[in-house]
Amino acid sequence: MIDMVGSSRGMRAASVAVLVGWVGALLAAVVTAGVGVAGLAGWSDSFVQRVDLSGGLGLVELDVAPTWEAGGVREICAEVDLRDYPTECLGFILDDGSGDSQVGGVVRQGDVVPQSIELRGPLVLDAEPGWNALLASLFAMQVLALLVVTVTLFQLWRLLRTAARGEPFTGEAVRRLRTMGALLLGWELVEPVLWLFLSPKAWDYNEGGFGPTGWLQLGSMEPGGPSLTVMAFGALLLLLAQVFRRGADLADEQRLTV
Repeated sequence: MIDMVGSSRGMRAASVAVLVGWVGALLAAVVTAGVGVAGLAGWSDSFVQRVDLSGGLGLVELDVAPTWEAGGVREICAEVDLRDYPTECLGFILDDGSGDSQVGGVVRQGDVVPQSIELRGPLVLDAEPGWNALLASLFAMQVLALLVVTVTLFQLWRLLRTAARGEPFTGEAVRRLRTMGALLLGWELVEPVLWLFLSPKAWDYNEGGFGPTGWLQLGSMEPGGPSLTVMAFGALLLLLAQVFRRGADLADEQRLTV
């Protein structure tokens, strides 16, 4: 009995945490959509905004901006002349602490020599206020991704709330698990297809690099293609739904027997 009460309390606590996450994801989707609409309609001076969600107190702030995955590889200098900083390689030095790294105005690598580094991350974009097809696409995809998270968390919250009442194996639980699994799998499969029509290259934007440091390249899709981890988790939820389906059938048989 004590174990059941403790488990029920744990389920309630988990459901509250998921509910908070659901509210946060929904709020982020609304704010992102609002920033995008304001920029595209010309109501704001920038598409890059920091929104204070705490009513001006600065406690909870959300950075909203259209982004695209970008990156590249930089070679690291074998040595750096402090009187003439390099432009064709990255002036990063890994000092071994021997005190022999600097001779005159030249700093050399230690006994372990770094060769290159791959830098990758979101490239923040902005434009003049008003309609822009690329930025509209980026905001739309951000909002869609947040809505997927919102719906998934809502289904999980309802599932945990039902389990907290002592009824984990029900037809409703099976439907919610299937909804979450199908939603995660479907989004990971559909998202790359959508990016084929909504990416910068689809809108005829092409990157160009000039000078010795012009090495940055746009990613083929944002945020880098289907996530195998998310797809595996979605498949696991569908498998778990089958287990819950069997549990629900056994629970129904037990009730009929009684």
